[in-house]
Amino acid sequence: MALRFPVRPFFVRPFFDEFADIERHFLKPYWNDQTMLDGHRIGDAIENVKSETGDGQISVNVAQFKPEEIKVNINENQLIIEGKHEEKTDEHGLIQRHFIRKYTLPQGIRAENVKSELNSDGVLSIKYEKVPEEQKQTSIPITFVPNK
Repeated sequence: MALRFPVRPFFVRPFFDEFADIERHFLKPYWNDQTMLDGHRIGDAIENVKSETGDGQISVNVAQFKPEEIKVNINENQLIIEGKHEEKTDEHGLIQRHFIRKYTLPQGIRAENVKSELNSDGVLSIKYEKVPEEQKQTSIPITFVPNK
């Protein structure tokens, strides 16, 4: 007689449960699949990469928000990311979320060179490029001074 547990152990997952995790991403948008445990990660900066040339990327986790609930603005040299949704009902009750993250962009970044992308995992990536400053060449006249 084989040794069997009288009840199923809580730490063993059946084989097909793994497929349920994969499948649920195809059935509904990412923002419907967030739990209360993810609530503390609203607006978390995931990565802030800057290269020596002044180009860079800022990635922010906005998975709790729909695309139309997110705003990205530039005020002078400050990048402002804001996410806000009104009161919603979830399995635990009512919830309202709002965050604002501000980043100071390096000098020489123009607003038209800033691009934002939202991927299917709910990560907002903002990429910026520094415009190289034009070298202004100035001619300096040479005056001839005779020896005395």
